[in-house]
Amino acid sequence: PQPVGSGVAADGEASLRVWCVGLNFRDVLNVLGAYPGDPGAPGSDCAARVAALGAAAGAELAVGGCVLGHAVAALASLARADVRLLAA
Repeated sequence: PQPVGSGVAADGEASLRVWCVGLNFRDVLNVLGAYPGDPGAPGSDCAARVAALGAAAGAELAVGGCVLGHAVAALASLARADVRLLAA
């Protein structure tokens, strides 16, 4: 299980409850240990529901709303994302 954070998102960030994650060939190479260098955590494209919003998140997103976009290490139940990389 993934530990639950404080639920408070930083300024300009959204906390997400991830539903789906897109994996690509880089992720396959990463898991196989064949990617040259540091590819980062697998998964980045995701569909999710907004769990929390930080200050300066803008009016486009709302807690409980569905989003699609790019999150850091999204291959998890919970992820964080810059709100500029999400679409409602």
